[in-house]
Amino acid sequence: MQRIFYNLFFRLIFLFGLASSAMAQEKPTSPPPSAEVQAVIEQLKNFRIPETFSFLKRVDPKVFAQALKTPEGRWAMDLASRWSVPFPDLSTDAGEWELFQYREKLSREFAQLPRAILDPLAYWRMSWSPEFLNLSDEERHEIVNTEDAFRSGFFLERLTPVQREAVYELQDLANSDFKRRPGLAASIRESYALFTQWGPEKLHQVLEAPWSAAEFLKAFGILFVLEKQQWKLSAMPSWFWQEIVEFTEGPNAYPTFSLMAMSSITPASPFWTAHDALVFLARALKDDRMMKGIDAVNAQFDADHPELQKAVRH
Repeated sequence: MQRIFYNLFFRLIFLFGLASSAMAQEKPTSPPPSAEVQAVIEQLKNFRIPETFSFLKRVDPKVFAQALKTPEGRWAMDLASRWSVPFPDLSTDAGEWELFQYREKLSREFAQLPRAILDPLAYWRMSWSPEFLNLSDEERHEIVNTEDAFRSGFFLERLTPVQREAVYELQDLANSDFKRRPGLAASIRESYALFTQWGPEKLHQVLEAPWSAAEFLKAFGILFVLEKQQWKLSAMPSWFWQEIVEFTEGPNAYPTFSLMAMSSITPASPFWTAHDALVFLARALKDDRMMKGIDAVNAQFDADHPELQKAVRH
């Protein structure tokens, strides 16, 4: 819930800043959109999720891209990002989980869209419409969460089928655990069973892309917490730990942790639970190279984010 309100607050501040800047500049005149582009804009205004996805699958990508280059088109896409279902009650854990699941569902829908549609949507996500401020709180929350889902879907689309499948399996297992409440021991067994089912080749592929590696590390960190922050190396074959060691020592570790840091770097965040899980593993294996890999990630993070160094480490 905190992240949701933070995203909305950030966007409101961003909008006010851009509005103030725009007032100081004379707007250049631009030719009116073509009839085709205007038709797309008018249709978008009348859609809500999930009808919007059906439209995006059949619209001409070139015309759609032209529509999103106009302020009217970007505002229409905002309107089309509202939902047909009520926004969850975030005062309860069940409501927060409902929102999390629905956002995952939307991200999978975005991942199925052609790249020619996703690319102009990336420009839309980074833009703003002053009319946004006139919407209800619920509608603004819906749009912000649709944008978050788009970001996930944008990265998901760029994964290989194997990597994308693994991400969905991790998400489905987490959702199943929440619904069934299987108990601590059963939850641990199910996580290990999934990783064993993957085998070394699939795990290796998962750890090759920052987005899928980040999803794995989130689950890895949660598993570490469930194991009372003490790995039992006998719980998994040696190949499992070795793949994680090689990832930590490799070039993809820092991009993955940078991606995780974009969500949160609070002490209990996935960033730090995964970090602590890797540190414990390096010490348990007495692997100096792995520890140096972790130290290198820490040093690079501090160098790239000096303003956060004291807040994170002290």
